[in-house]
Formats: sequence, structure tokens, C-alpha cells
Amino acid sequence: MKLWGKAEKRQPTRAQLLFHGLVREWLLIGLVLLPFTAYLSVSPGLALNNPLYDSLRKLAPLPVDPRILLVTIDAPSLEELGPWPWPRSLHADLIERLSAAQPAAVLFDVIFSEHGAGLGDQRLADAVCTAGNVLLPIVNADGARSWQAGKPLSPLLKCARGIGHINVESDNDGVVRSLYLREGPPGSALPQLAWLAFTLNGKPSRMPGLPQEPDSQQWHQEHEIRVPFTATHDRFPSVSYVSVLRGEVSPELLRGRLILVGATAYGIGESFVTPLSSTGSTAGVEIQANVLNGLLQGRSIVDLPGWLSALMATSLVALLLGLLLYRPRYALWMTLGCMATSILGSWALLSLGHWWSPAACLIGLLLSYLIWNWRRLSVILSYFGWELARLDNEPKVLPERRRAPANKGDVLQGRIFALEQAVSRTRDTRRFMADGLECLPVATLITDPRGSILLANRVARDVFGSDLVRENLLEQLADLGYPPLHNGVRPALSELELIEFRDVHRRSLRIELAPLLPAEGDMALGWLLSLTDLSKEREAQQHRETMLRFLSHDLRAPHSAILALLDVQEGESPVFGQIEQQVRRALSLTESFVQLVKAEADGYQFQPTLFAMLVMDAFDQVAVIAQLKGIHLVHDLDEADEGMVYADQSLLTRALFNVLENAIKYSPPNTTVRLSHGSVQGWLECRISDQGPGIALQDLPELFNQYRRFDSAQGSDGLGLGLTMVKAVVERHGGCVICESTLGKGSTFILQLPQLED
Repeated sequence: MKLWGKAEKRQPTRAQLLFHGLVREWLLIGLVLLPFTAYLSVSPGLALNNPLYDSLRKLAPLPVDPRILLVTIDAPSLEELGPWPWPRSLHADLIERLSAAQPAAVLFDVIFSEHGAGLGDQRLADAVCTAGNVLLPIVNADGARSWQAGKPLSPLLKCARGIGHINVESDNDGVVRSLYLREGPPGSALPQLAWLAFTLNGKPSRMPGLPQEPDSQQWHQEHEIRVPFTATHDRFPSVSYVSVLRGEVSPELLRGRLILVGATAYGIGESFVTPLSSTGSTAGVEIQANVLNGLLQGRSIVDLPGWLSALMATSLVALLLGLLLYRPRYALWMTLGCMATSILGSWALLSLGHWWSPAACLIGLLLSYLIWNWRRLSVILSYFGWELARLDNEPKVLPERRRAPANKGDVLQGRIFALEQAVSRTRDTRRFMADGLECLPVATLITDPRGSILLANRVARDVFGSDLVRENLLEQLADLGYPPLHNGVRPALSELELIEFRDVHRRSLRIELAPLLPAEGDMALGWLLSLTDLSKEREAQQHRETMLRFLSHDLRAPHSAILALLDVQEGESPVFGQIEQQVRRALSLTESFVQLVKAEADGYQFQPTLFAMLVMDAFDQVAVIAQLKGIHLVHDLDEADEGMVYADQSLLTRALFNVLENAIKYSPPNTTVRLSHGSVQGWLECRISDQGPGIALQDLPELFNQYRRFDSAQGSDGLGLGLTMVKAVVERHGGCVICESTLGKGSTFILQLPQLED
């Protein structure tokens, strides 16, 4: 039998073509989306950057360094010392008080821009010179590209430990988050005030942030950092300005501290909106304290270079693009995972002092997910539309119960209606198949490729005696007594021998197997197996064989005895002659009937046979009959003829004999009966021609029916069974028999048999 194995290489299916198109389109989308993500990564004005920074900064706040102490010009100080600005002698007194406690440094976040009395200026200068660790600020006012003209007086500049700027940078939302550690006119750039305090006791290895070459003749900025703010509830320790002047602050609290002096009272000094400003604003001295706090702990926040930010963002987006194509069913979870990775990575970098904004990456990931679902849905809708249209055009097994409404609006809604109809049709078809299978008169089962039974009808359940669904067919056949399973090795379904066998209940069962092939391809989706119970047929066949033995032996014996007795009484009475004629006719009828039954039975024994040998045997059997009638027999065969057929020798010889006997019987005396043969396209063709009266054209269609006698056969003995037997034998040999005849000119019988090749 044919084995169904691996399918041959086929053309791509429509689903494969759509998927390949989606892959190509996805690559093009990636070529657009990745540069777009890189552009957003280096774009400083992306609005989502600042909220993300503020949110992640709250997750990684800096602790307050205990070395920092604020001396604040607060409301109680203003009430006692008077309105601002104060005389510079008060600042000299403060410096003297602080210097006596030996602090590490004193940073003034106060701009001495007003001109005071000469005595106050000199005293302040002397106090600064005596302390030796005072740092003074400077700013560029009103957007001028030079340092403020009203900067501290010359004596202060000479005695100050250092002068630094206190400029800050506002983002596009007006919130201060960063500053430059060095800025100013080219050639005169000054360090930031907090940086000077940080470097007061030793020079650090390098300034945080990236250095820049001057690109302008007016102003230069470099080493940008983000202010590492502390938590909102975590405040720097502070004392009031007036408390220090009164001596209420113990020297132990001031000794060795980095003291920042600045205004915190409303309306005095600079104040800015910062991430710490949930309500109101943040004083400049507190910003300086946060900058110094980050420098002391080595946690100043520096933006990653633009190329590195773009590389990280595009790498995550490229990873998601690949994962969406490789594992589309997990699209949502992969997108959320990549987003979480970008946010956690940004938070981890922020904890280490580096800032990478995940905003561009999040936008790229979100666009990837949305575009992927949009394109995937479009492909699915296209494929569903094509498949549903093809399914709708196929012949309907059952009438449609309802039609899906014509789609005039949403494509998805139309596809849903069409899919609902197709599913309904599939259910109806399956119910129809199940009902039809249940009504079949033979045991029928449907299995999957591995042999698990999916469906079984009532007759099959009766044959196997159990509920077969989800059982294994091979095990059920083994329990039933199927012979090939007795050798200890269980064959595959495709290797089952399609034979007739007797089961454990002594029933004669014939097994038949057929693959269930898909609409496209030759890989079996399942198997259809039927078991036909032939017990009654075999019993009837046994009765027929018994009858044949009776006809061929028991019925012949008395007739033969009668003929023997008549031979003894030969010539005594004309009645004996008539009795002999009737007995011989009965014997001929019995012989013809037996031969016809044998021709229609299943007991053929085929073997390779020389056709010439069969013809010679038939000629030998009819030679006497032809000689008595003066018929001349002619054939074109010789001993060297090697034409072979696959035949039952006795039955095919008998068929040739019947045709030759009829030709002799219906031919006039002294005529010729001719047999010729030849090969035509793999067929062996035997032609037997006589010179008899011929057969009428209207009688030819019924020539091979049983008990049919025609007007042209009048005067000849016969029962109409000989040609019926010839037709049965030739057809059982895979051939056919044809008659060509013309009234008054004779008949030609053509026997065509499959020729056996070498």
C-alpha cells in the first residue's frame, strides 16, 4: 500500500507570504523607529525627561552630610537686626564669631553689591583676612556676559580664600535642576562656590562633568552636573544668624564644619523653584548646600554622553523589535519588561551618579508595541478575510442557516460576523459527519496520526465492545486479535496489513484503512478505518461451496449412472434415446452452472502463465467437436510465443473453450474459426472469429446476460450461461470482452487481458 510520509516541498502558503511581508515591513519600521528613538534621546527639550528625573530622584535621595551647617538670615534675625541690607560690620562680627570656633570653611551666599561706610567695609575685609577660610560669591547680573560690576570691594577679594560663582540653570519648565561647575568669560571662567569649599582641604582628582572647549567669545560653561537634592523631609542642620551673633551657638557645633551663610527669609536673596519646592521656592543657600553635599559624598549627578544615551535607548528598542517578531504571543509582557528594564536601569545609574533619561526609550518601546499590534491585526484581518472568502466559495455541504450581513462599516465587525458564520457552518458539518458516521452499516473509526480514536460509530462500539473515544486503535486491534500485532512489535498505522482475519469471537472481519488528507498537501491529518463483518457472507460462501460439491459430484453421479444403463440398452427403444438426450442436457446445464459459480467466486489462483499454452489447451479440447462438424481451426501462435498473463489457468482456459465452442457451434460446416492475438499498449488482445450467422446489433448489449437466447441461435443447443461465465472470468483477470458482429457475415469476440511484463 502507499505510505504517506513527509510532504514534498510546496509553494509558500498565503499565511507564510503574509508573514514574510510582515517581516519585511517590520524591518522597514525598525529602520525608521530606531533613528527616531536616537533623536529623542539626544533632544534636551523632551518634556517627559524632567518628570521622570524628579520621580526617580525621589527613589534615590542623598543623605545629609553632617559636616554641613547653615547659618540662615531668617525672619527672627531680620526682626532683631533690622531690615536688609545690614551694615557690613554685622557680617564682620559674624565672621569673627565663626572664626573663633575654627570651622573648616565659611561660604557666603550673600552678594555684597551695596556700598557701605568705609569703616564697615574695612572691618569686614579685616575679618575675612583674619579668618583665612572665607569663600565669597559672584554672579552675572541681568544676563550680562561679564561678572557683576558691583562685586565685593578689593580688600575682600584680596583676603577671601576663594571666589566662585553661584549661577544655576533652569530647565524649560522653569525648575532648577542643574548648574555648571565652571563658567564665565573665556579666559576668566570661575569655579562654582560649592566646588571651592569641596577643594578647600585638598585638590580632587577631577571635576565632575564633561570639559568643553570655548566656542564663544562672550561666555563659556563646562562641567555641567545635576544637583543631587536630598529628600524633601531631610533638611540640613541650621542655626539663626542672630543666634550666632549673640553667642547662643556653642563653638563645638561650629568647629570643623562647612558653614554656609545665606538668606532664607522671604523677599531676601535669591530663591528658585526646584524639585524640593512642593510649595513656594528654595533659597539659593540651600541649593549650594545640596551641591556641596553631593560633592562631599561623590554623588554628583552627571548626564551620560548623548551617543551613549542614544545607544542604550536604541538597543532596548531593537531588542523589543526582535522579540516581538520572535515571540509575538508575549508582546505585552515583553514590552512591559523592556519598559521596566529601562526605568530600573535609569534608577540604578542615578544611584551611581549618572543620569540617563528613559523617556525616549519608553516612547520608542510604546510605539513599537502599538505599531506591532496594528500591523499584526491588519495582517490577521487580511488573512481571515482571504480564508473566509475562500471558505465561502467552497461547495456547501449543508444549507446555510443564515448569512452574515454585508460589511459597510468596521472591517473587524465584518470579519467577526463572517467568522461566526464559518464556525457555525463547521459545527453543522461536524454534526453532519458524526451523524452520518453513526448511521454507517460497518464499523468505522476516525483517529489522529498517532492512532488515538477521535470518533467511532455504534457498529464499531459493538464490534470492540467498549467506548472507543480517546483509546488507542492499535491497542484495541491487539485486544481484538488482529494477527500482525501478535509478533510483539506494534506497527505504525500506515503499515497495517489490510487483510481479513478472525477475531477472538470467531467473527470474520476485513480491515480497510485510508488516510484523511488536508486540502493542501499529502501529510495525513488522521486515518479512517473500517471493519466489515463478513461472517454471514463467509457462511453463505460455505453453503455455496457445499452446493457446488453437491452439483458437481452428487448430482452428476446419478446422471452418469443413467447414461451407463442407457448404453447397455442401446437401440432397444426410441424412448431410451430421448432419455439420454435429456440426461445429457441436464449434465450440460449442471456443468455450465458450476463453471459460472466458480467464475463468480473468490477462489482464483493467479500465477504467471504463457498465453499460448492456454490457447493450445483450449484448442485440444474443442478439436474433436470441430472435426465432427468439419470446422477448420486456425491460430497464429507458436511455441516460441512468450506473451504472458497473470491468470487462473483452469478458468481462463475454460473461458477460451466456451468462446471457441460457441464459434464452432454456430458456424456452418466446412468453415473456418480463426484465433489471432497481439499486444496493444500493455494489453494482450485475443480475437476469435467465426463465419456463422452473426448477431443482430440490437442484441449485442444483452449478449453476456444469463439465460439469453437470440433468434440467430435457433437450432443450436445452449442455455445462455457460457458467455456469462466468459465475461465473469475475463473481468476477474482485469480485462474485458467485446463482441463485433454483422448479420450473415459472422462474429468476432475480442478478449483483452493485462499483459505481464518482464
